[in-house]
Amino acid sequence: MKVEETVEWLIASARHAGCSVSPAMPSDFAENVLRRHRTQVRENTAFVRASILSVTTALVILGTVLGINIETANSSGSDDQESAVEIAYSVWDPVGN
Repeated sequence: MKVEETVEWLIASARHAGCSVSPAMPSDFAENVLRRHRTQVRENTAFVRASILSVTTALVILGTVLGINIETANSSGSDDQESAVEIAYSVWDPVGN
């Protein structure tokens, strides 16, 4: 049996027992405890899901950054690429040619 089923069974057993209600304890005490328990379980589940999502996002970002850095480090260098100065002159010619 699950914990919630056991608690619900205890609540039902107490109702059918026919015992008098203690004035120190409210009549809906057990239901309030069960409701708080269920709320806490939902909050914990949401927290775990949000944590997993944030860790996954961080790993994806880290992998992307490392992937870009690895590609940059593995490039063959400036031998087969135009220099930045040549690219700048091709975009903007200061003489006006």
